[in-house]
Amino acid sequence: MRFTRLFTIVGVPLLFIASVRCEAPESRAEAVYIMSYNLQTLFDPVDQGGEYEEFRVSSGAWSDRLYHARLAALASSVLAARVPGGSSGGPDILVVQEAENERVLQDLADAAGGYPYVVSSPDEEATLRCGILSRFPVASVRAHRVRQPDGRPSSIPRYMLEVELDLHGRRLLVVASHWKSKLGGAMETEPERRAAAIFAGTLIETRLAANPTLAIILAGDFNESPDEYERVDRAYPTALMPAEAGAGAWLLVEGDREAVPRGAPPLIMYCPWEEAGGYSYKYRGDEERIDQLLMSPGLVSRGPCPLRFESFSAEPPAFAVDGSGSPLGYNARTGSGYSDHLPIRARLVYSP
Repeated sequence: MRFTRLFTIVGVPLLFIASVRCEAPESRAEAVYIMSYNLQTLFDPVDQGGEYEEFRVSSGAWSDRLYHARLAALASSVLAARVPGGSSGGPDILVVQEAENERVLQDLADAAGGYPYVVSSPDEEATLRCGILSRFPVASVRAHRVRQPDGRPSSIPRYMLEVELDLHGRRLLVVASHWKSKLGGAMETEPERRAAAIFAGTLIETRLAANPTLAIILAGDFNESPDEYERVDRAYPTALMPAEAGAGAWLLVEGDREAVPRGAPPLIMYCPWEEAGGYSYKYRGDEERIDQLLMSPGLVSRGPCPLRFESFSAEPPAFAVDGSGSPLGYNARTGSGYSDHLPIRARLVYSP
């Protein structure tokens, strides 16, 4: 009998921690596959009051049949998106954004082949949330709501999930996040993304100070490419800044794994986009890399970290893009498509 645990954090204003001990699943290989995927507004077939118009059952636009067809489509994209050289069967860890609630996360877990551990953020004021589906036991869960910058109009803040997984005695910390979109203007909304980046960086530094060998991945839709600073012609600091910018009110990223310092401040996260190429989103025809799997320094060093980053891919499943390579986003009018984002994934291997 399949054993399922749904970890839900409820009724917490800032932080909650839950712990569980379970028997670890059997390993399929000496590697771990992690994926991040923005699901593009996945709602269940029950009117809760916060649905977008095209997903309201009462309007006749949405139904149980359409919901399950969409689940099957998204699951097919998850299962088909593989890291070169990787095994079939989907990722071991799936980080998702834009899920309505715990039900859709559990239903997606079932549709994608079964994940015994499903982590959801607490009841959100925001309509959509992050979630983590895992084949590995959950050791701890924390949820953080980032304080918005003072004096700035802000959207409803989403929770940032911090989930520690037990990979056969090795620990992997996954931080799942969905940062503010550019709706309202890129420069005008940048302070909110920078606030999220500052918090994430401080969180990672704190965890590494307590356990320098801990493997950490910061995952999600950041609504910002790693080279955002160059894309805005260096007009203002962005949430993700190049390593040469130095310490500041942002998160530093580096695309050359050999150039990522281990243990020396400031924190610099490895970003695999430059090494692998590709994109995860298109806006007005421009290819963007706004979905991220950022690695802590230990994952790309030869140090004592129990896991090591090996490869990354954003190559889309052929059926999930059109002739120009643009993601086939879900079309509520026709009931066709997948997501307006592409799934990105990475392969980690166990260190000796």
